[in-house]
Order: sequence, then structure tokens, then C-alpha cells
Amino acid sequence: MVATMISEKKKKPKTFAITLVLALGVLVAFQINLVLADIPDVTSIEPWTSGTDTILNITVRHASPTPTHYVDAVEVDIDGTVEAVFLGPQSTETFLVQYNMGEVTDTPPVQARAFCTWHGWSVWSQPVVVPEFLALSLLLILVIVSIAVLLARSKL
Repeated sequence: MVATMISEKKKKPKTFAITLVLALGVLVAFQINLVLADIPDVTSIEPWTSGTDTILNITVRHASPTPTHYVDAVEVDIDGTVEAVFLGPQSTETFLVQYNMGEVTDTPPVQARAFCTWHGWSVWSQPVVVPEFLALSLLLILVIVSIAVLLARSKL
């Protein structure tokens, strides 16, 4: 009888310890959520012109899109004025959003951010100054003016 009591006393602490470890394991398992870095990211903003309008090509990267987890909006901040472009679900991780700024008569700073249906808003992209003339246009103007100056000098 004494041997049986000693045996039961030894089993109780082991059983209690095993039960406690299992309970803590289950508790921790339900408290840990798998976190993926699926917050969208605006990787670039490229302006181009179509007639008199300036179009922004906004490149967005968003990992692991699904029918319920995707970017559904992109906000464009043009010199403090924010407008949204609403989208449908994406099937690729990197995609292009076009935004028509209309006719640009100045050089406004532009930035964008994207909204994920699960993770919310991304951070704003770095501001890009949308030039009234594109760099290539300015280069062509500079070349033409330089040639005109050289021709004018050679005749003098």
C-alpha cells in the first residue's frame, strides 16, 4: 500500500507537468498568427504624355494576391490633392495602374499609395516631380538651341 501511494505521488507531478506543457503549447499555437509581408508597395511612378494630357504609370507590387486579398484602390496625391483609383482583384504580384492627370501646366510633386483588402494602406511612395516637359523633350530643346547658337556663331 505504501508502494502504491509513492507510485501515485510520482505519477501526479509528471502527469501535471505534461498536461501543463500541452495546455501551454495549445494556447501558444492559437495565439500565433502567420504574418506575411503582403503590404502593397508602390515601386515607381512614370509620367508620359498623350496629346496634351499627362498620364502616370504607377507600378504596384503586392505579394500573394487572392480573390479576397488584393489591392482594391490606389490613391494619388498631386501637390496635396488626393484622388483615388478603384481596382478589381489582381492575378499578378506586380501590376500597372494608369492615372490621367489631364493637362499639366506646372511641375507638381506626385506620390501614391495602395490599399490592400487585408492589410490596409501602404506608405506613400517617394514624391516624384512631374515635369511640364519630359527630360527627353528638354534634351531635344537643349540640342536644338545649342545647334542654333553654334550656327549663329559660325556666320559671325
